Amino acid sequence: MNMANGNRSWERLESVIRWSNMTINAFGRHIGLVRSENLYQIKAGKNGISQNLARRIVDKFPEVSLGWLLSGEGEMFATVGRGHIPYYEADLASCGVLRGEEVEVSSYITMPFTQECQCALRSYDEAMSGVIMVGSIVFLQQKDINAIVPSQLYVIVTRNFVILRRVRVQQCDDQCRVLVLEPSEVGFDTIEVEESAVDRIYKVVGNLKMI
Repeated sequence: MNMANGNRSWERLESVIRWSNMTINAFGRHIGLVRSENLYQIKAGKNGISQNLARRIVDKFPEVSLGWLLSGEGEMFATVGRGHIPYYEADLASCGVLRGEEVEVSSYITMPFTQECQCALRSYDEAMSGVIMVGSIVFLQQKDINAIVPSQLYVIVTRNFVILRRVRVQQCDDQCRVLVLEPSEVGFDTIEVEESAVDRIYKVVGNLKMI
């Protein structure tokens, strides 16, 4: 851990602790830590704020932005509004929200590039680990299928699967177009799906790597 990065992590963490009006030890107990040693390690610049620690804090203090805690981008407080998007602590491949189902929001994330996004979820797809680290949060914006930009990252929703891939459009004939879904890693198959089989499509606007 770079000392400067560790100190920036502590600055964010200290802001939350001061706002909570607690001591470091009391704050640690409040968020469920058996010992507060991890907090002191962050203060010393030896560790950053892990995803697990950030989740503990947001679970107890939902006003605090998860994205801000992890990256320092955006604002400390995640009030619902423009630029504050719903985050679902779930794998995008299995979360029903991308199919239009009602799913409980885990928290809200504030990031500079999320103003037009509909939601944020996790990606655990090893086939795309070359461009999106496994476990990262991805920010998604729903798009019309005719707005696909070739070779960009999209989440494709069909009746049979939900998958994140780099997408190309292939014209078969005047009546048929096929989406070619390409993995970033070798050892995984390229998938072809007819345009008519696609229920929804989401553009990957950005992603947040998790520690």
